Amino acid sequence: MIRVLYKKTGDISYISHLDIVKLMERVSRRAGIKLAYSQGFSPHPKTSFSPALSVGMHSFCEYMDLELEDESIDLQELLDRYNEASVEGIDFVKAKKMEDSTGSIVAFLTNSVYEFDFEYYSLDDFEKIREAIEKISDEKEIMLERTSKSGNKIQYNIKEMIQKIEIYDDKKICCMISTSSSANLNPKVLLNHILDRANIIQDEVIRITKKDTFNISEDGTITRPI
Repeated sequence: MIRVLYKKTGDISYISHLDIVKLMERVSRRAGIKLAYSQGFSPHPKTSFSPALSVGMHSFCEYMDLELEDESIDLQELLDRYNEASVEGIDFVKAKKMEDSTGSIVAFLTNSVYEFDFEYYSLDDFEKIREAIEKISDEKEIMLERTSKSGNKIQYNIKEMIQKIEIYDDKKICCMISTSSSANLNPKVLLNHILDRANIIQDEVIRITKKDTFNISEDGTITRPI
């Protein structure tokens, strides 16, 4: 198996995860990369991806796992061929051959770092946002409500899924949050809570960018997918 790191920025961020999966299959064909396919009545390429990114979010750290017909290909050649065949906004950065025993990328990842860019908001509004974040940082729990698939109302504590929030002078906020299969905080939920606490209506674009994603072990060791 080969694991590939790629960036997803610009207008391409507004297409769905399913469309990205289909796009990668087409890019592979244009690049002359022969993907391995499953057996059976309806064969499909043996690829898997990092957790789906919400439509409109940019990312510097998306991952794709590939099984190829021939995995002896030089990894730099693989990246070069992918980038030549790619579309605007998808840039292939790094590739690594993984052990056959490597687990799924989704199960591996536990945390992600997101940046919220309030470029189009006034300094007065951003000061309100700064004050709201300072209050959030001081609280021990923040209970929100969501609806389960069965329709039940569930209370959950988002504070325990926020590891860090940092405020920058250029009207940007950087946060590290839980994004594992067992504890997953959607960055948009956090952003909406910040705006609610600041009593600000979102009437301007706020760019959300995933800057990093990794696994944090029980002893605090950070390990990236490649």
